[in-house]
Amino acid sequence: MLLAALCAGCATVTGTDPGARSLGVIFDDRGIEFAAKNEIRDAGEVLAASNIGVDSFNGVVLLTGSVATDALKRQAQQAVERVRKVRRVHNEIVVGPQDTIVSRANDRLLSTKVRAALVGDAKVNADRVSIVTRNGAVFLMGLVPAEQSNAAAEVARKVLGVQRVVKVFEHVAPAATAEEDEAR
Repeated sequence: MLLAALCAGCATVTGTDPGARSLGVIFDDRGIEFAAKNEIRDAGEVLAASNIGVDSFNGVVLLTGSVATDALKRQAQQAVERVRKVRRVHNEIVVGPQDTIVSRANDRLLSTKVRAALVGDAKVNADRVSIVTRNGAVFLMGLVPAEQSNAAAEVARKVLGVQRVVKVFEHVAPAATAEEDEAR
């Protein structure tokens, strides 16, 4: 019974949609995040005490947060680049003071508002977009066609409170429509 439930889930994650990730890739991304956080922690006390966010989507890692110096920012990226299965690192760590609890709460609220706006937009498949927010900057990740990437960024820009939008998408060919599938 459990196997049947797991296999049913596979059908919704994989298939002919070029933007879908397999369960293996999803697990790889979680493993990358875990290993990257460990590498950062092991890179030194000061770096370990920094509030660095690590998010992976299809082997593309986004680093966010803040550190005290440019050297620490580079050190964090180098630590993550050593992790197996990391294909690319987008280092969006800023040099400056640590985030406050209030700013983190505001970022969570902002992510929720952006998610709601994406769900309400017919041009964007919100299930294919991962949202990371740090100090009012919204980072959009995922495997989407270029048109959806641009549409998602435009929707996010219009959300009250968003200070900037950074696209960390990988572009894929648009999924075939039902009519195109029938014609094949």
